[in-house]
Amino acid sequence: MKNLKNGCSYSELWVSPEDWRTTTAKSSLKKQWYVQCYYYDPLFADKYPKGFPFRKKLNRIKTLEQRKEAVKFFLEEIPKLFEDKLWNPITKNYMAVEEDIYNYDINPNTKIIDAIRFVLDRLEIETRTIKEIRNIVDKFERSVKNLRFQEISVIDFKRKHYKLVIENIEKIDGKFSAHKYNKYRSYISILFRDLLEYEAVEYNIMKDIRKKTTEKKIREILSEDERKQVNQFLKEHYPDFWRFTIIFFHSGGRITELLRLQIKDVDIKKQVYRTLIKKGNQSQWIERPIKDIAVHLWQRSIFGRKEDYVFSTGLKPGPEIIAYKNIQRRWKMHVKDKLEVTADFYALKHLNLDETAELLSLEDAARLAGHTDTKMVLNHYAVGEESRKLERLKKLNNKFA
Repeated sequence: MKNLKNGCSYSELWVSPEDWRTTTAKSSLKKQWYVQCYYYDPLFADKYPKGFPFRKKLNRIKTLEQRKEAVKFFLEEIPKLFEDKLWNPITKNYMAVEEDIYNYDINPNTKIIDAIRFVLDRLEIETRTIKEIRNIVDKFERSVKNLRFQEISVIDFKRKHYKLVIENIEKIDGKFSAHKYNKYRSYISILFRDLLEYEAVEYNIMKDIRKKTTEKKIREILSEDERKQVNQFLKEHYPDFWRFTIIFFHSGGRITELLRLQIKDVDIKKQVYRTLIKKGNQSQWIERPIKDIAVHLWQRSIFGRKEDYVFSTGLKPGPEIIAYKNIQRRWKMHVKDKLEVTADFYALKHLNLDETAELLSLEDAARLAGHTDTKMVLNHYAVGEESRKLERLKKLNNKFA
């Protein structure tokens, strides 16, 4: 399937008869000769759910050689017609996008989807977040076209349009949870924030869209027995994954940060490693500590070239960045499935930060996690802090008299 700039797409071309290249029999002239594909336009999805059958018939041509030449011609020209000129065989119109508007300029009259795509292509944030936003924008665009809102200028796209677009996505994909609803709101708000900076809109309409109330779930962490079991099993059977697991546990960082980490960014003598933190459109290099207890594991992890990633293929130094899901897959396969542990790999970070808060302070836990204040640690990571507060209050012996 080939996607087009106008939001449409078309299938691979095929030819009838299949042996058109090799046939020499005059009897084949009696067969139906044509070049065909299916063209998909979201605006006509109800009328042509399987695509519009676009066919070029060739039976008027009387000789085999001429038909073969005609097939070659259409196989070459039809893609040009769709891709370069954006010709729509359903509407019989050319839908060419103005390149200067689509790629280089943006203004209040730019159509809503073109405007969103413009700022999306220029976002400088975490790769995984970009992928999530692109997925949401794809569904957003589909809904906009289904509702026939694609001709609305970005300046005229209001809160009511957004609400209708989201409601339409829910009709197709199912009702949103509060968390999913808020994620759409947050990501679209990022795009409108940038549209505001480009002066394509007068204000960020998403600020007036209310968040939905979510239930705060208690993060499941590993019990003491599970920690011993996981430690022993991984160390014996999967030593490289065990080494990564223990380093991650003590690091206070994110999985993606460790996977992006290069050997040159690790300083064993100073017991620190440098990592780039990306939040919104801002990036900042920070230093995270390497604990005494984990130094020997880091020393075993940083052999090779300085430009190599510390945890590449096989969780050993190498030139390639491995995917986040690689860690999730290993944890599920070796820990969840084999040991029947239900906690996620990321629970290790919660566990470490909670213990840091208990043994040292919330401020130290926040510093280890790279946060500027304790709010994030208290709300999301220090799962035992509330219980510790209660215990401290219970032991407060302030006498009345």
